[in-house]
Amino acid sequence: MLKKELDTPSLILDLDVFERNLVLMRDFAAAAGKKLRPHAKTHKCPEIAKRQLAAGNCAGVCAAKLSEAEGLAAAGIHDILITSPVTAPWKIARIGALNRIASGLQVTVDDPDQLAILAEQGSTEHPVHVLIDIDPEMGRTGVPFADAPAFARLVAKYPSLALDGVQCYAGHLQHIPGFSERAAECTRLMRGGAAVFAAIRKEFPSCRIFTGAGTGTSPADVLIPELTDIQVGSYCMMDAEYLGVEHGGPNYFPALRMISSVISSHYPGETTIDAGTKALYVTPGAPPRVLENGTVSDTFTYSWDFGDEHGHLKYPATRTLKPGDRIELVVSHCDPTVNLFDELWIIRGEEVVDRWPVTLRGCCR
Repeated sequence: MLKKELDTPSLILDLDVFERNLVLMRDFAAAAGKKLRPHAKTHKCPEIAKRQLAAGNCAGVCAAKLSEAEGLAAAGIHDILITSPVTAPWKIARIGALNRIASGLQVTVDDPDQLAILAEQGSTEHPVHVLIDIDPEMGRTGVPFADAPAFARLVAKYPSLALDGVQCYAGHLQHIPGFSERAAECTRLMRGGAAVFAAIRKEFPSCRIFTGAGTGTSPADVLIPELTDIQVGSYCMMDAEYLGVEHGGPNYFPALRMISSVISSHYPGETTIDAGTKALYVTPGAPPRVLENGTVSDTFTYSWDFGDEHGHLKYPATRTLKPGDRIELVVSHCDPTVNLFDELWIIRGEEVVDRWPVTLRGCCR
């Protein structure tokens, strides 16, 4: 099949760009002496996770939710870090079951009650491996910097829990447009995390992992000596939101695109395409961008104001688009857009070479 034969709207992944992005990030991290821990929440696709691991220099993969981790384990991936705390007793029971299947499972913790229930799922012979989640002044999850050493002592009271390290992920910094501002703030916060990690490791030598970072902050994060690995996600796909961010490191090009079709065009400089909010996740301030001949165009402007089913394109009146014409878009935000589709169509040039199921679509529990 050729790309032009795909139905629309469809999500495509340019394999050449994708593979180049994997190599860029792998070599960048290796040169800094860091491992990768790619985040599957970006792509929801075990095939991509396997290819990230096969590319090398990985400590494992990340999953945001327990259901994602279960899906990765079912696909044969065992080194998984669940980056969001799991607290419901019935879910923690599922962690116990998953821990018996996935030999490299690790989970983040930030609450005393969570520890008590989680400890019931392990044993001294087969403990549950945990990382303390540290709050980088974001207020979302994690214990404050000052409370982390005391929390580590609480973890150590449970023989059925193994303290492997700490996590400090500053998600709120990833899309600060200017690199210098982003780098200064993430360096300040990650130095705080590094100090906590060093203090805990001095008391508990098993605490050997200091993980965090993301695609946006990775160029600054890898300069933190104590950091062992980076939880990058978007680098493999990229999106319009990251097109508005000064990288400060390797230049990852958007591998993920959406093919859409013009369905109505009656006014000069305006047209309607078949990709609205049901196909393209709405990210304020970062609308989808049009690709022309492999280059991001400044000629077209996309907006979601035509609703659920339709997208609104504006462009110079000197241009002409007619029903049936196809538009290739860089999506606004890759993670939630991928979660709207059942498959990724894999292309090289103009040829469709494979179809990868988005197996973890809807795994939000």
